Amino acid sequence: MKFLFRTLTVGSVLISALLGAQAAGAGVVAAADVVPEATFQWGSSGPDRWGQVGLTAGGGVQVTTDFANSGNGSMRLDLPGTSAKAGLAYYPTATFGKLSELTQISYQWLVHTTDVVDQAPVLRLYLRNAAGQHTQTLVYTPDIAGVHGVGLNQWTTADMRNGIVWQGRSAAQGGLDPNQRRPFAEFREDPRFADLVVFAVEGGAGNGSSGFVGAIDNIEVVGPLASVSANFEVVPPMASIQCDQAQLLDSEGQVSLCTVSLSRPAEVALSILLTTTGDAGRYSGCAGPLEIAVGASTASCTITATPNTVKGDGQVSVSVAIAPAANADDYSLQAGASVAAIEVTNDDGALAAPAVLPPAVAVPVLSGGMLALLSLGLLAWAAFVTRRIRGA
Repeated sequence: MKFLFRTLTVGSVLISALLGAQAAGAGVVAAADVVPEATFQWGSSGPDRWGQVGLTAGGGVQVTTDFANSGNGSMRLDLPGTSAKAGLAYYPTATFGKLSELTQISYQWLVHTTDVVDQAPVLRLYLRNAAGQHTQTLVYTPDIAGVHGVGLNQWTTADMRNGIVWQGRSAAQGGLDPNQRRPFAEFREDPRFADLVVFAVEGGAGNGSSGFVGAIDNIEVVGPLASVSANFEVVPPMASIQCDQAQLLDSEGQVSLCTVSLSRPAEVALSILLTTTGDAGRYSGCAGPLEIAVGASTASCTITATPNTVKGDGQVSVSVAIAPAANADDYSLQAGASVAAIEVTNDDGALAAPAVLPPAVAVPVLSGGMLALLSLGLLAWAAFVTRRIRGA
């Protein structure tokens, strides 16, 4: 019974771990994966994706390499005027769970330029009631949380669960205690908030500064139903190659179409470099770079077998490989799929093998003296036989 109990316990732990892994958001959020505000509609273009929200008065947000952190990128925020706003939001299919059940809420922020002392990017949690209505928003604002005197271009880590936050929804929107500032723990333990469901998280900035530029990275929210860990990066598309014919004969019209594919459409025009190896006399083609236009994701070239009537010229291998990009931001090579192989096979038969003769039997060569003795012996034998016949 103890063994059975332990087995079941281990099994349940493994199942829980697998379910947790399935519910967790991807670690890297590529610039190309962010959904524009025009198409990021709650409930349709999500869930489980990051999208632009609340772009107001020229506010902008995008993933760039301008303020690299934990890699080559981060979420850049631009607010050109005092009324500008911008942010990226994420909502999981199953929600994160109840406010009281969240075990981690954190992010990293940076200020590049601002004309307002201690203004910094913020983190927001969206809460809804039992009827599914978004009625509360808890906001972590660094200066309200008591973070002061942080220098420009310096990354700072914020732990929302152990900080001071405020509720940003108005009474008309169903907000409880609008603009009240108190430790997050008090909201979590308040029966009016504890059982509200956290259905989304947003990193952003807004209000107050003219010419604010900042950045956010590594947003983490962990709940019982879903989690997200967002490291914003500029990730190039992956390039792979595949040829439709793996074997060609050295005859007329023997062609293999080789196609280079990107994991997502090109954001800029790309030149994909190729290298080919093999007996150059047995094939031609795929010698130059392939051009992929903006918005496209494929380009093709052909390998053509050289026709000939040479008997017995055998089989040769031709390799077509994608060369590394001159600019690492253009594309990366997909592991195990960046080289294609084609066999060019002889179809003219084999040369006739030369006849192999068996070794000759050795015959001794007799000298003149030996031949004379042999002759005398034969004559003597003949005379002896003749006398015996006559005597008989």
